[in-house]
Amino acid sequence: MIAQYDFELNKEMIYLIETLKVESYWNLKNFTLTLQNKDIPLLNYIEKIVYNLGINIGKRLLLKIKLKEKTKKEDIKITNGNKELNFHIEKSPFDNNKVKAVTSLPYRKDYEIILIQKNKKTPIKIKCLKKKIIYNGKVKCWIYKDLRFPTKKILEFLTEYCGDRKKIVIEEFLLKSKDPSLISSAFSALVDCEGSINWYGFKRNIEIRMKEKTYLSQWKDLLKTFDIDARIEKRKELLGLVIEGWEDFDKLKNIGFKLYHSKKAEKWEKIMNGFKTKQISRDSYKKFYTDKLKEINKKTTAKEFAEYIKKSKRVTNHYLLKLEKENLIKCDKTHWPYLYFIST
Repeated sequence: MIAQYDFELNKEMIYLIETLKVESYWNLKNFTLTLQNKDIPLLNYIEKIVYNLGINIGKRLLLKIKLKEKTKKEDIKITNGNKELNFHIEKSPFDNNKVKAVTSLPYRKDYEIILIQKNKKTPIKIKCLKKKIIYNGKVKCWIYKDLRFPTKKILEFLTEYCGDRKKIVIEEFLLKSKDPSLISSAFSALVDCEGSINWYGFKRNIEIRMKEKTYLSQWKDLLKTFDIDARIEKRKELLGLVIEGWEDFDKLKNIGFKLYHSKKAEKWEKIMNGFKTKQISRDSYKKFYTDKLKEINKKTTAKEFAEYIKKSKRVTNHYLLKLEKENLIKCDKTHWPYLYFIST
């Protein structure tokens, strides 16, 4: 419990802190705290946490409309009912010719927006449902729900607890914590906000891409304390923290890893259910196969062993031969089929 602010550092509060740290904009001096995301289930979870803290939330809708290249602000109007809306032009960071019109709206269930360009009217109908926001129109739109809850106690707490906003790090409280539920909650928030769940071909991984090398290195070391292997790779201008393989995914799940971003949660569940066999992490085959041979505690054929560990005979035979060459296991070649075992 942080008595000064009446906040308990439980897994919900840790999830909220990590989310605000990497996804929101907050500033004590300007008395501002805003969080935007397109995924409604994720924001619903944040709302629940914030309401439980006794903090009221203001809601808005952020609408971005794709315009024709080189469109200028004076060339268009945007209306909602009989009211003309204020908006600004947002240019692509990669191509200044590609532009969007961006406007903020009070939160409601239905909107009827009209984009007016050279006397041409393009209607955009928006509906805010419980678990998603949908729109119908002939122009491409991006729609974000915008949560705002600037209160003195939470802004002061974030400023004191998170420190320098220009340099994201894991807080000392979390680094020293031995509670897996707190670590997993913070990491879940990070993946929900900044991570990607990838599955193509035989490749399955979780990846977080950022510029903050110290922050990613801290996560790599913190996850290692729970025997979860991660590596950091160069990704053009960014760095990527990568976790892959059933073994480490299962360890994440066992410490309480849970996603609230609807699309990522769905993909995560499909990946975990999609492993035909329990795959092991890169470079951990030695421990896995020798431990299983010790567990079976007898001489065994490759076929029998494959059935025991629920893997294909081809894969099992490959690793048994590899371990024999490395003198980590023994092979009785006086018997056919060969018998493999751990020498005692």
